[in-house]
Amino acid sequence: MKKLSIVLLCVATLALASCSTLFGGAGSSAAKDSGRTAASSLITLYNSYRSTGTVNLGNPTDLTAALTLATAYTNLRNNQSDDSYKKAFAAGMVAGGAGLITSANVGNIINTMNSLTGLNVNAATITNSVGTATAIIQLLQALGSAQQ
Repeated sequence: MKKLSIVLLCVATLALASCSTLFGGAGSSAAKDSGRTAASSLITLYNSYRSTGTVNLGNPTDLTAALTLATAYTNLRNNQSDDSYKKAFAAGMVAGGAGLITSANVGNIINTMNSLTGLNVNAATITNSVGTATAIIQLLQALGSAQQ
């Protein structure tokens, strides 16, 4: 029962993140919101990774953050050729980056996101969980190396 509750919470979070991104207003506003959400999720995962050395997709907090980050990643990938979207997404990441994501390292983080292949989600389940975890760890390492 507890696992079902966690899954339902994650699906509801993913649906809310998807709807707010799709219907959040003008393109640059939606892009900035998506970037801010991505940054918040990335920082949650980064803090978990720093404290435990891993991302535990069995942990509801990490799983929810992974789903939210993957949704933002999908939005970014769907707008790869739109420079104004990418700029607004980057501005949102910096705004939501709590000092860890800055104008100096946001380009590297976004380039790393764009090069990932394992950060895929389905509304009901995470597909390719191993690829998703690996991709998230690569992204967290990119953030960590930018901080040194």
